[in-house]
Amino acid sequence: MSGRKRNRLGEFFGPPPFRRPTRASDGTGSLSAVHLRQPSIDHGVRSFLWAVVFFLILYFGMLAVGVAKGTSFLVSLVSAFLIFLFVRTRGT
Repeated sequence: MSGRKRNRLGEFFGPPPFRRPTRASDGTGSLSAVHLRQPSIDHGVRSFLWAVVFFLILYFGMLAVGVAKGTSFLVSLVSAFLIFLFVRTRGT
C-alpha cells in the first residue's frame, strides 16, 4: 500500500447530498440537517384547484341524485366560479 487513506475518500467528493455544510447553532461544529419545506404554490393556482375539486363533487353529486346533465353542469360551473372567487379573495 502506498499510504492511501480510504477513510478520507469522502472528503474528496464533498458532503453527502442530504446534509448542508453549515454549522450547528450550539457551536459544537457538527453539521445540521436540511429542513425540507413544501413547495410554494401560487394563491391563484390553489384557488383554481379548490374550484375544480368542488366542481367535480357538485357535478357528479347532482348526477347521482337524478338532476339533468345540462342543469348539473351549469350549476356546478357557476358554483365553481363563485368558489374560485371566494377562495381567491378571502383565502389565506
